[in-house]
Amino acid sequence: MITLTITHEGRQYVAMTPTGLAEAGVPQEVIAAALAERRAEAVKRECKRRIYAVLSAETQMNMTAAAAAISSKPASSRSAEEKAVLAGLQAALGWVDAMRARAAELVTDTDADYLSDEAWPAPPAEVAQVAARF
Repeated sequence: MITLTITHEGRQYVAMTPTGLAEAGVPQEVIAAALAERRAEAVKRECKRRIYAVLSAETQMNMTAAAAAISSKPASSRSAEEKAVLAGLQAALGWVDAMRARAAELVTDTDADYLSDEAWPAPPAEVAQVAARF
């Protein structure tokens, strides 16, 4: 059962169902906006959870440090391993961007199941490989 806590016209409605809010005189557009905000927050949390499941905060910090160290070298003096790391980091950033773009789509597509694996882009193999290094 979905419940919402909203403030409308100076009055707070706590843990009420959309039907209960409507019966209390809250306009449908206010209820719809509250439901949309709730969905947006839930989708963003799910996106973050999925990103962090692949790329933890520590992994992301270590990747950033590695990118800075490798990028400080002239491209011609980077080893094959360093070039592979940078390619993996680029793939990881691309996947994170794709995840965020998909989250924006899922916020507005109320028919989509944002909790299903099929709703989200899978991380490329390079992302798992580079994450394993860090």
